[in-house]
Amino acid sequence: MTVTTNKTQADAAQVADSVLQLECDLVEIARQELGISEVEALKVAQAFVHGLRKRYGGMRMGGRGASIYIPSPSKAERNKAICEEFDGTNHLEVMRRHGIQRATLYRVISAKAGSARIGVSSAKAP
Repeated sequence: MTVTTNKTQADAAQVADSVLQLECDLVEIARQELGISEVEALKVAQAFVHGLRKRYGGMRMGGRGASIYIPSPSKAERNKAICEEFDGTNHLEVMRRHGIQRATLYRVISAKAGSARIGVSSAKAP
């Protein structure tokens, strides 16, 4: 189990590093090309990174030679957004927006609801 945990943590750290590097590069480009302040450039960069991750997450873009990897969006972020958006009647819209199946939607919603239950154990009975 420790090997899996270490690999998962290493993967998460690598994704975080990739996202940070992409943001830094975009901040620099925005400052140079648009002549805007670092604060404004950071807002622009974060918006672009968020949008790129939603649209192209997990893909490597570019041709031969130089290419750029766009990390997939965080499942935790996605799941949080699903829970915030879902109102009990808009399942088709939420599924389309996040590119998920009905089973995934209800698994995310039930996991969120299950985490709020007090005194309920997820451990299996012997």
